[in-house]
Amino acid sequence: MKKYLFLLVSLWSIYMSGQEIIHLDYDNTGLDYRGEEKKIKGISPREYKFNNISIPTLQVFLPEVTEKTTTAMVVCPGGGMRSNAFFHEGIDVAKALNKKGIAAFVLKYRLVPSHLIGKNEGLDPPYAKEKKQLTYGHLDALNAIAHVRENAKKYSIDPNKIGIMGFSAGGAVTLEATYKSNEKNRPDFLAPIYPWTVIVEDQEPPAYGPPLFVACTTADKLDLAIPSAQLYIHWAEKGFVSELHNYHHGDHGFGMRKTGYPVDGWFEGMINWLAVIGML
Repeated sequence: MKKYLFLLVSLWSIYMSGQEIIHLDYDNTGLDYRGEEKKIKGISPREYKFNNISIPTLQVFLPEVTEKTTTAMVVCPGGGMRSNAFFHEGIDVAKALNKKGIAAFVLKYRLVPSHLIGKNEGLDPPYAKEKKQLTYGHLDALNAIAHVRENAKKYSIDPNKIGIMGFSAGGAVTLEATYKSNEKNRPDFLAPIYPWTVIVEDQEPPAYGPPLFVACTTADKLDLAIPSAQLYIHWAEKGFVSELHNYHHGDHGFGMRKTGYPVDGWFEGMINWLAVIGML
């Protein structure tokens, strides 16, 4: 009997630590996918990315079980709408959030079909493929938020404390989803980290004024500091809760990697901010 109970507890622990994968609703009309989703190596041997994502999924990472309801965060890794940096901008973020008592849901939103990307093709204006893909990817984010809210009791989550954060192109997904959300799928707060705003359709901050946290660096090779500051200004001009952390040193894509610069403190800064605004 004890062995049976131990097995049940072990299986439950595995399930609750990030093994549950939710398949979200989607419609690929207008997209031309060929072949399966591809898993590729990242910068280091312990990291990996995904390409050619045609079916959006949400992987669940829950903190240790407590009697209190917890905050939730949908995490959107970056990758130029062409890949998904699932490790240092996804899993690592989720695990760090769990340590702070926050439930995390890592999103694999749909990406530009791999065969449409040339070997030497860079991210040059007008970013038509990426902008088109964002019209699909942001729907995946909205469905992710809706799923978490609909299942708040199952995950022991406060349905009024569900946020979304994203890195680079994931920041674009975060913003586009926020701008086009409704009461069912809107985030209660958002944290775009070095967001790639150039592909986001111009929008006014939502009337309900979700609190905004932005982090970026001046040294970012994609020159994202000024657009990030402008994003903050749009919120501040409305009188909405907003905070900008613009560091100088640190290249694009730092995510949860340590750089040796002050930007390494961005995550703790975000957690402190969540606590101050009553979302933790």
